[in-house]
Amino acid sequence: MNIETSYSGATAVGVISGRVDSSNAKDFDGELSSIIDGGATNLVLDCEGLRYISSAGLRALLIAIRKTNQAGGGLALCQVPVNILEVLQVSGFVRLTKVFDTVEDAQASFA
Repeated sequence: MNIETSYSGATAVGVISGRVDSSNAKDFDGELSSIIDGGATNLVLDCEGLRYISSAGLRALLIAIRKTNQAGGGLALCQVPVNILEVLQVSGFVRLTKVFDTVEDAQASFA
């Protein structure tokens, strides 16, 4: 798992690649927390390179959703592969966060 992050004002865009599972979910949580604690009230996660997410990864994602909401912002996902989108739908995450086709659409949702 790797996250490359760029910033545009109070919005951070994290490009995720690889797998998020029990072996690295703590690192995933730490990276997301660092981004949010660093002042990004809005977070866009580009999931195009995400190949797998476990329940431990979903927990880290839930924590990030809560933190951004508490900061007065939000978290949006984009370019989510079909297999990951199915997991998000079954687990109810699509009710907790917005899912967009492109990074630009996700960023615009915070305007």
